[in-house]
Amino acid sequence: MSASKANHDLPFCQVFLSGSLTVALPTIGADLKFSEADLQWPMNVYALAYGCLMLLFGRVGDIVGGRFMFLAGSLFFAAWTLVAAFAPTQNIFIISMAFMGIGAAANTPASLGLAALYFPPGPNRTKAYSALGAGQPLGCTLGLVLGGILTGSKATWRSAFYIQAGLAVLFAVIGFFLLPKPTTRGYSKGLDFGGAILSSAGLALLTYSLSDSTMTPRGWSAPQVPSILSVSILVLGLFVWYEMWRERKGMSVLLPMSIWTRPGTKLGPLMLCVFFAWWNFNTCSYFYTLYFQQVKLLSPLQASLWYLPLALSGVIPAVLVAYFLGYFSGFSMMLVGILFSTASPLIFALIKVDLIYWAMTFPMVVCIVGVDAIYPIGNLQITAEFDEDSQSLAGGIFNVTTRIATSLGLAVTSSIAANVSQKYNHAHADLSSTSPEVLMVGFRAAGWTCFATSVISLIVAVFWLRDIGNVKTDSTGAPEEGTDSDTATQVNVSVEPKEKDVESGPSENEGGLTAKVITPAPSTLFTATSRTQSIHSSSSCAVSVREEQV
Repeated sequence: MSASKANHDLPFCQVFLSGSLTVALPTIGADLKFSEADLQWPMNVYALAYGCLMLLFGRVGDIVGGRFMFLAGSLFFAAWTLVAAFAPTQNIFIISMAFMGIGAAANTPASLGLAALYFPPGPNRTKAYSALGAGQPLGCTLGLVLGGILTGSKATWRSAFYIQAGLAVLFAVIGFFLLPKPTTRGYSKGLDFGGAILSSAGLALLTYSLSDSTMTPRGWSAPQVPSILSVSILVLGLFVWYEMWRERKGMSVLLPMSIWTRPGTKLGPLMLCVFFAWWNFNTCSYFYTLYFQQVKLLSPLQASLWYLPLALSGVIPAVLVAYFLGYFSGFSMMLVGILFSTASPLIFALIKVDLIYWAMTFPMVVCIVGVDAIYPIGNLQITAEFDEDSQSLAGGIFNVTTRIATSLGLAVTSSIAANVSQKYNHAHADLSSTSPEVLMVGFRAAGWTCFATSVISLIVAVFWLRDIGNVKTDSTGAPEEGTDSDTATQVNVSVEPKEKDVESGPSENEGGLTAKVITPAPSTLFTATSRTQSIHSSSSCAVSVREEQV
């Protein structure tokens, strides 16, 4: 078993949890006597802890080591999963879910950072990130199926948490023995405590306000929702200013803001594309579950079985990216994935409820996972923009973006769906507010909303990500000559003895040294993870480097 296998197992565990809770939450609520209004709190506090701490733990991972954070976060996650499994009351269950979110926030950026550190730019790194992407639909679908089976059996919903804890411990043990200790130096400037407080507070308030908008009966009209949302935006704005100020002073930063404006970088448009793509993906997944159970009136087990094709279809984009990214540009593969995922909400908005599963529901479920093609490509591009000592932080940025997209997408889309259903219900007072006919009107509105966000993602990709290229690489990760995006860089290195060493005699390396380095163009996916190149010599010498494009 390789390091890439150990790296992708914990994200697998986390989406396994999400899948199992999707079908088990109503049963958990009945068992622990949750009110209908409080039933969403377990997932909300998990999302709150997970989202607001990911940047902080990403930077901590760069300081103390990604391997340590991966193992510690995994064991912490496993411990609180067991607490949730034995929870006798709803309060203990909610608290355990919050601490599970902390564990997930610790090991997720670390796992992505480890993939970048252990695998040099090239096919192996691409396959590592593709494995991470493939683990998510597999974990979610397995969670859905097992959650549905176990919840309806004598084993009860608690057995799903036993399995979850066992998997987390197993993968931590595998990681302990297979993940080598890092040999590279970590982030040495220390932790930016002010940035950590501001980012965590801002993200926590943002996530809470968006979650509360879907829970409170008045929705966005409730006074606390826009108030907390406004404060969160203010705090996040202060965080951006504070990080820019510290970066100008040369001090440690949690998130270097210059990365967004660096010439040639594609990080801003890429994250915008990811944001709207994951708005569509996760919001559609949520509404599809509601459609299966509230309109088609399927049992939790039946609903989970309808999701089975998602597992296979979710693996396909990751496998295609892993083996064909060297032959097709990142843009073309992203474009195909976004087009497939755009078709899914369109089918949902136009779906005919009385048709058989294979007519419209099957292609709807299969197409939504087209965004999985973006996962490895996006993470490859992000890691290329960050220095080697900030790879865990780089891993956190992608996941923070998808987390905010999910929270905002669910909040806005749920509000739209609820308002459309209410208006339809007022016009058809003879129907119950929970009747499939009334609900389906809102679900169609949700489909059109997700379709619009996916189109925005498509537009961003077409206009701003067209020059994300490809580099065919050999087994060592070095670009091959003759590809359409490689650039030869002539590096002239003059080596001179330092003055303080002259008395001891001439240096062995005295004279001139010319090295020719083939590096990919800055816009490609396989740029070096470090923005600077260091050349080591066995003797003390002063080195001057001059680069020329040839």
